[in-house]
Formats: sequence, C-alpha cells, structure tokens
Amino acid sequence: MINYTVHIDTLKLQIDFINSSEQREVMDQLARALDITFPFLKVKYNTNTNPNGAYTHTVNTGRAKILELTSGAYKDKYQRTIYFITIEIAGLKQYHKNDKIAYDCLIRLVAYLNTNEISFEYKGIDVAVDLQSFFAFTYVFCNKKAPRVQYYSVYEKQPYLTTRYIEKYINTHNQVMKRSKLYYKPAKDKYITYPITRYELKLQSSFFNKYPYRYGMLQNELDRYHILYFPTLDEKAAALELYSQYEESVRRRDLHKLGLDRYRLYPNTSEIENFLFDLYDVYEHDLDLPVEEENSDWLDEY
Repeated sequence: MINYTVHIDTLKLQIDFINSSEQREVMDQLARALDITFPFLKVKYNTNTNPNGAYTHTVNTGRAKILELTSGAYKDKYQRTIYFITIEIAGLKQYHKNDKIAYDCLIRLVAYLNTNEISFEYKGIDVAVDLQSFFAFTYVFCNKKAPRVQYYSVYEKQPYLTTRYIEKYINTHNQVMKRSKLYYKPAKDKYITYPITRYELKLQSSFFNKYPYRYGMLQNELDRYHILYFPTLDEKAAALELYSQYEESVRRRDLHKLGLDRYRLYPNTSEIENFLFDLYDVYEHDLDLPVEEENSDWLDEY
C-alpha cells in the first residue's frame, strides 16, 4: 500500500471590524508583532497592484513569500460597510525550511488575536494529500459532481503533462467556490528530489461565505473525490478504460461495481481539523516572545 499524508497548505483567516480606525490599529499591531518576533522577515507595504481599494502587505524571507496581510472593506447583506483584514499563509507544507517560518508566523498572529479577544474566521483552506508516488501511478476524479460545473473526462487533453485538473475552471478559477488538481510536486519545486504526487483541494473565500467552517467539513469535501493509486500502469489503464465507459452516467452509489475501490485512498482529516480548532486556543503567554524595545522606530516605515 502506498504511503500518504494529509496537510493544510495554504490557510486564510479573516477579521471583520465595524470601523476603519480599529482595522488600522490591528493591522499595525499584526505587522509589528511579526517584525519584533521575527526580525529577519521583511514587510513590503502596499504590494497590491489591483486598484480595488484593498491594501496588501507582503511578508518575505529572502525572495520567498511567507504570508500576506490585506485590508479592505465590503458591504454586508444589510448594506453596512464592514472593514476587514485577511491573513493568508502562502504555504504550510512545501517540504522546505520556510515551512517552519510560515507555521511560526501563523502561531504568532493567532496568539495576538486570541490574547486581545479579536475573533477570526477561516476564509480559505487548501487541503493537500501527498502520495509517495510518481504521478503516472495516480488518478483523481470527482464522485459527487456539482451542478453547473464542468469536469475533465478521463482521456480529455490537459494543459500540462504533470498536472491533472479535475474541474474545468481555467481562467475563472478565482470566482469559484472550490477547485482541485493532482500534480507532481518535484516538477514544480526543483528542491524536492524524491517522488511526491499531491492532490490539492482548494476551498476558497466564496465557499466559506456560503458555508462557514465547522468541524468535519474538510472530510465531507474530500470524500467527494476518488483519490486512486495503482500498483502498476497496466492496472491503471484497465481501470480507467472501464471507468471511461460509465463516467457520465454511473451513480455514486454504484461506483463500487466498477472495482475502483480497491485502488482508492481514504484520507482522514481529523488531525488537520483538530489543528484548526487548536488555533483558537493559542495565546501570547504560551509563547516565548522577545521583549519589545522602547522607542521603536518601526512605525516610521509604515
């Protein structure tokens, strides 16, 4: 049996405010907390080139982006102006030394929010299932298709050799609620020298606007997909040839009749879902934080 692991890669948090002054104060304090705790990081201010009224501050180490802090405003269903801040961690599982930096930054920021009783919600989660396998021995399809969404068929041409998109979003992917793909990670990240094929399920802001996060949600969403690993290429070819004949008509409850379950993986999301709830219980007194120096000139840069 193939070895595989389940991770959260990208994570997006959102904080809402009823006035802009509180928004600005918290934005200052979040950036300050990172600057004092991790002096090797560099904050680049107002990096958003899209003139939509939002301001994005990018936090880097060297040339690598660790996270983004974005502030802006929107109208709620009662036409009230809500001011927001989002914190988007660029990648918690890249198999790189920056993974720990990203994790530490996340912990530092939620500790500030919890300590100051500032509530936050999850507005974007990338669930990654990493298989210790070459790309050619894997396959994924959606077993519970959404209405008004188009999906790639088995033998339909894909844009890239080592990436398989499940949904046909292409240029509209920023406007959809969720999207997913299967790809060979060493082809994207050259520092990885061993076989890892990743299935990535992206639950985006529009998804959480409609369905606020609750425990078990990630498992329910992941179960909508068949993640398959084949011991041999011959078995894969035979299985997909059979599936291709019925993929447009087979009912979910009848999929097992095609014999695909013998190749299916069943990732368990309980560990990462527990992690998400644990983030609400991290406080500054739990951390070994540096003492802030008096008369810091950091704000002069803002």
